[in-house]
This record gives sequence, C-alpha cells and structure tokens, in this order.
Amino acid sequence: MSRPTPRRRKTPIEISPRTLLLAGLGAAVLARKQARRSFDAAAANADQLRERAEVAANEAGRQVARLRTRAEAFAERAQAEFESRFITGKPVRARRASRAAAPRSRRKRA
Repeated sequence: MSRPTPRRRKTPIEISPRTLLLAGLGAAVLARKQARRSFDAAAANADQLRERAEVAANEAGRQVARLRTRAEAFAERAQAEFESRFITGKPVRARRASRAAAPRSRRKRA
C-alpha cells in the first residue's frame, strides 16, 4: 500500500508596504514593456495595412471599370432591341409552351 502524502499548506504572503511597493513597480515595468512592444508592432503593421489598402483600392477600381463596360454594352443591346421591337412597329408574340390537355374524369350519375 502506498502511503498518502500530506498536503502542503501555502505559506501566507505577508503584505507590507515594502512588498506592495515592489509588486507595483514590477507591474509598471511589465506594462511599459508590453506597451512598447505593442507600439512597435502597430507601427510595423501600419505600413503593411497601407499597402494592402492600396492594392484593394486598385482591384476595386478595375472591377468597377469592368462592370461599367458590361453594363454599357447591355444597355446598348437593350436599347437596340427596344427600338427594333416597339418603334418599328413589329409586333412581338410571346411564346407559350403547349400543354397536352389532361383527360377529364367522368362522373357517374346515380
């Protein structure tokens, strides 16, 4: 059989003005270091962000130009079709799909 190990008790930390002052100084130093790292990272990311924004803006401009040319071509075709159908007086017949007539059920009279 194994012998149970006794639980260790944590020694209470005594809070004195000296330990409180040292803990505050340590927290301030860590905060300063972290702020400095964050600032340096943000400065490096700003240049990358500016470059990505320029690339995205150029791509959006190209897509808008492409869509504009397609829309202009569509508008010209629609205008030509409208003029050929309605201004020249040619009637347009709508095509309907022919359906086979369903056989009607007969009712029996009593």
